[in-house]
Amino acid sequence: MRNSFNRSRAALLTATSALAVIAAGQAHAQQAAAPAAAPASTEVEEIVVTGFRASLANALNVKKNSNLIIESVTAEDMGKFPDQNISESLQRLPGVQIDRENGQGTKVRIRGLDQNVTLLNGDNFLSGLEAFRLGEGNAKQTNSLEGIPSDLLAGVDVIKSPRADVIEGGLGGTVNLKTRNALDVRDDTTISADLRYNQGSFKGKAKPQVSVVLGHKFSDNFGLLGSFSWDQTNVDTEVLSGENRGNWAFKSRNTATGNNQVATGTTNVWSPEYRYTNNRHQERERTAFSLNADLRVSDSLTVQADWFHSDLKIFTGEHSLKWAYANENATYNAQGLTIKDGILQSGSVTANSSEGDTFAKDAEAKTDNFQFVANWDNGGPLTGKVRAAVSKSDYQSNSGQVDTRYTQYGVRDGISGFAPNATAPLTATYGFTNGAYPTFTPSAALATAMATPSSVFFKSHWAFGDKSEIKDTALTGDFKYTPSFAEEVGLVFSFGARYSDRKIDSTYGRYLADYSGKGELPASAQGTTVGGTFVDWTPLGYFQDGAIGLKKCDIASFGCSRFGSSPAVITPYQTAASNPSRAVKDNVNGVTAIFQDYAQMKNPVGWIQALYPSTKFAFYKDPIESFKISDKTTSTYAMADLGNADDAYHINAGVRIVNTKLVIDASNTPVTPLWWGTDSWNGVLKNPDASRTVREYTDVLPSLSGVFEINDTDKVRASAARVVSSQNLFDLGQGASYNFTRSSNPGPNLDKFLYTNGSGGNPNLDPFRASQFDIAYERYFGPQGLISGGFFYKTVDSFIVSNTYSVTVKDQSVAGSSVGPFSSVVNGQGGTIKGVELQAQYAFDFGFGFTANYTYSDSKSPYSNDYSKSLPIPGVSKTAFNVQGYYETGPFSSRLSYAWRDKAYLGNFGFGSGSDVHTLGIYNKAYGQLDGQVAYEVTPALKITLEGSNLTKQDAETYLQFPGLPFRFVGGDRRVSIGARFKLGL
Repeated sequence: MRNSFNRSRAALLTATSALAVIAAGQAHAQQAAAPAAAPASTEVEEIVVTGFRASLANALNVKKNSNLIIESVTAEDMGKFPDQNISESLQRLPGVQIDRENGQGTKVRIRGLDQNVTLLNGDNFLSGLEAFRLGEGNAKQTNSLEGIPSDLLAGVDVIKSPRADVIEGGLGGTVNLKTRNALDVRDDTTISADLRYNQGSFKGKAKPQVSVVLGHKFSDNFGLLGSFSWDQTNVDTEVLSGENRGNWAFKSRNTATGNNQVATGTTNVWSPEYRYTNNRHQERERTAFSLNADLRVSDSLTVQADWFHSDLKIFTGEHSLKWAYANENATYNAQGLTIKDGILQSGSVTANSSEGDTFAKDAEAKTDNFQFVANWDNGGPLTGKVRAAVSKSDYQSNSGQVDTRYTQYGVRDGISGFAPNATAPLTATYGFTNGAYPTFTPSAALATAMATPSSVFFKSHWAFGDKSEIKDTALTGDFKYTPSFAEEVGLVFSFGARYSDRKIDSTYGRYLADYSGKGELPASAQGTTVGGTFVDWTPLGYFQDGAIGLKKCDIASFGCSRFGSSPAVITPYQTAASNPSRAVKDNVNGVTAIFQDYAQMKNPVGWIQALYPSTKFAFYKDPIESFKISDKTTSTYAMADLGNADDAYHINAGVRIVNTKLVIDASNTPVTPLWWGTDSWNGVLKNPDASRTVREYTDVLPSLSGVFEINDTDKVRASAARVVSSQNLFDLGQGASYNFTRSSNPGPNLDKFLYTNGSGGNPNLDPFRASQFDIAYERYFGPQGLISGGFFYKTVDSFIVSNTYSVTVKDQSVAGSSVGPFSSVVNGQGGTIKGVELQAQYAFDFGFGFTANYTYSDSKSPYSNDYSKSLPIPGVSKTAFNVQGYYETGPFSSRLSYAWRDKAYLGNFGFGSGSDVHTLGIYNKAYGQLDGQVAYEVTPALKITLEGSNLTKQDAETYLQFPGLPFRFVGGDRRVSIGARFKLGL
């Protein structure tokens, strides 16, 4: 079992020791060189600070001179950021943590909160990943910044204390991405290029990364600047999943004497519906560019135009093994069974079946952000700025999936059925050893079947897709007025207005096969009664599974059984022996098995159509999972600033008034549903009840802040504000969605598709609203020296919480319906978050420097479960720290950084039925990452770099309530890149 704490501690000791050795070595070198010091000179030597040291100096100046509580990152060199995407670039700032997925930084959390707003040059910005689904379980994700390369930006500000003229939307804060302006570059011609090759630690070839910056100032009044970035990355990770399977159990799990399914007793043990051990492979290709035109029309008028484009393509392929514990009549062997506090430590299980799964997803996220700004300032008391912004993002994906059977599987043939993989065992037995990434050991018979082509049956095939399109248009006017009587005291009045129109169209659907002419009732029969049965289906199907017979065989008068004597519906039936070209062997967590090759599924729709060339497939929208949202906001603000640049104080007070009009178009299931397809689980709803929700509300957001210089080195900042943040898109738009699983338990429901769990949104959710207070003390000293401490307090009016309760849903069971958990979201009670941020930074004369920060966050929310009340706000780690050391002298430079965050509560997981109902908490374990870089400047224009991220290969681990009960695991991948950086005219 991997020990995350020991690995994190070792990484921290490594980083600290390395920094100490660098510092000690340089101090010794200084002492040794002291006798040879040159005579004192009356001339002052000019010291030019460059490289990473210069970027920290620039960021420190931004923080020092700002009237807000702000953290900044600036580009190390033109066209180069320290990290591969913007999310990763921000993780080292005080109060900032990030989420990770597949080895990439994704969502930014400010003081633990993910309800933040991302802007581009202070205006609209879309990343292309505002709303999308991830993996086989279609986990809903929002607001990832992984598609935005850091190479294109000049800097990023994280604004923690809002002001009336800053666009609303950040509960935790605002992330403002800043592009370069052509007239701001130093020389007339700018050329910069960066070429790198990166490779992960698991497997695969090195992949290229290229970034280029080209710019030219045609005169002092006009310039053009363009940045281009392209990279390819292969990511391979080990994953423990199954969190999307909600039918867990605890009480009275069957035990047997030996490896069989003859129950002789019971035991209480936390039993997942399924565990999935998974090899995940991703191929990423990202193309992005930004263009800037900067024109000084006259002494009083300047105009700028920007275009920011990003195109991220991701292919995901997975080979996973499925291990049953609360399904498939799973029975624990009482002999050698070890259970501690209800958690299985070791033992073996016998279940009805064993399967592998191949998943392939072809996804693309594209975004275009256009901005136009005109600034007017003729030196008079009134100045103004007009901004227009148009943003558009498109995300679309298609996915294909194959279940591969390693135990015998019966298919339809018009008689009694047969098993194409008759050489496979009837049941599956496997051992279990607990750990962050548990070990599963198949019995000898099962291990043999998994690797024997004749025993491996390609059982079930399906394909689905989703698309999200967002368009955002905004027009803003900002004005400042400085009355003549107030110039001496620095009194400036600002006011402005903004109109924004955002439209979201999210579509999810399934590719259904047309079974017309294959013996099924025709589509014209839908809505009629045949043989005493109301026909609510059409001759279409989602799961291409040989065990599923004709739907009409559920009607007694046809004299056949759907899962028995029905004729075959979809053929051919193929094993790894009958069609070896489909098969590939893979080793998943120590188990070798044959899978469908995901490399053949890079076009999922073309793949499934090629499997069944005589059957037509078409996309059918799922109205329950699809929605449209229109979000129109009109905002006005007025504020006043008091204090000139040379005054020892600056005070800002203002108010922003935001009117929001929401129109949400969603769908619900009617009393008498009809289906495109044969069943709810084997198609999509045909006759949804359309639901339109129209809402309007107004928020008044006052703000007050002050900066006070105690002396030349010390500052005190304070702020108070009211903030608001929009609701989660999926929470607003999604209707009631249900999940079904085919039962293999002996009895009347054998082979039936039964309801397991479901979820739904709520169009009447209110936005997040909060009041916040900040106070900070800062001392600046020496060359790039800073010590600061701050206290923050935020009280949130209401959190959006998930309620899980039991519902009865129609399915194929003999009873006609089953009871299972269903989760929906509502506005719950409020909560608080308070904490302390500490920061230190210094650059020594001998080339060594460091930055360090620490954040403590104590939060309470209305969330509760079976074990805790007033749980923390989801995603908030109580403690987090970052430490970074660097050394730059002559042509050589290096840096080492370590970012660590404590465990974090993520939300609840509810499951069960009857007396076996439970709600447990989901927690991320503590995570720490060590990164480093070494560079050598061959010439002033050429630098060679060697970079490494996640040097200790830290794993990401999630557990369910108890640290010893693993819930999810993603293996850590060390990534190393080597490259060359060229610059000219900078």
